[in-house]
Amino acid sequence: MLITKKQIPCPVPRTLDENSFFLCLDTTGLQADVSSITMIGIGFRQGEQLMLMQWFNESGLEQKDMLISFFDEIAHRQVVITHYGNRFSLPFLQKKSAEYGLTNPIDTMISKDYYDMIYPFRKILALSSCRQTALEQKIGFKRTISMTGKKRIQLYQTYLKKKDASTKKALLLYNEETLLALWYFSSIPAYLDLKQGKLSTCGISKEHPDDGKAVFTFSLSRPLLLPLDYTIDDIRLLVTDQYGTLIMPLDEKGRLKHYYPDVKNYYYLPVEDRAIHKSLASFVPRDYRQKATWNTCYEKLSFHHPAFQKEDSLKQFLSDVIAWILLERKDGRS
Repeated sequence: MLITKKQIPCPVPRTLDENSFFLCLDTTGLQADVSSITMIGIGFRQGEQLMLMQWFNESGLEQKDMLISFFDEIAHRQVVITHYGNRFSLPFLQKKSAEYGLTNPIDTMISKDYYDMIYPFRKILALSSCRQTALEQKIGFKRTISMTGKKRIQLYQTYLKKKDASTKKALLLYNEETLLALWYFSSIPAYLDLKQGKLSTCGISKEHPDDGKAVFTFSLSRPLLLPLDYTIDDIRLLVTDQYGTLIMPLDEKGRLKHYYPDVKNYYYLPVEDRAIHKSLASFVPRDYRQKATWNTCYEKLSFHHPAFQKEDSLKQFLSDVIAWILLERKDGRS
């Protein structure tokens, strides 16, 4: 078994703490009961440095020793970060640890899967795929070496027969660059911040709009991986790095719509052209109310409403509208 550890000179994301680690698992196949672990790679923060560790199965018979050493290394950590790991790497490790009668510390850790985080935003970001290689291409991440999963398995099988140093080096490098890509993906959780309304600051860019549009600005605590520019129903949301702008149309009376994202909890009143929470709907005759839909779940507010004068209420307004924009809709718009 080969164990490597090295320091990588690259900036450390402020939001990544020393209780977390990135994980990349290489195997000879997808099914744990008939496949073997060829390599385990992790990346983690140590002070202001990125550290990488790799366990390489040199003989093809060292899975148990690799797992024991790997589990010992990560036992004190609390968060495991992967891309598609919830569906592959973590279940694979769980089955292998059971096979060898080992306690898997990952079972009690928090799992953060970048694939699951980015998937709800795939249409808004115009992503053809959420696979790691597709994201790497989108952000311009350049690999020294590119290989399909099938090719890596073939190379490993070749290595077991010939013990060629260059083949081993190529496999180690590919695993290392997968970890580096995860490192660069560390701003993906910022999309969840945006959807959950975790705004750091906010304000009104145009106090007296004269073109029928209200412009709001806000910031996030961390930058987005990819810029976002999306328009729906004449509402435009733009976010670059960690700074965003929301542009909303005003009606003829100088009002704009406060959309609510939790549509299922609202009823729409057609006569009044506004939505009310279900807790109030019981006081309205059935003939005068109907279940709200994503495009009727709003109330209209004057641009000079007190809600826009205080930061807390303005943040709530922006959070609601942004979350509404980012809803996945049955008609395909999202």
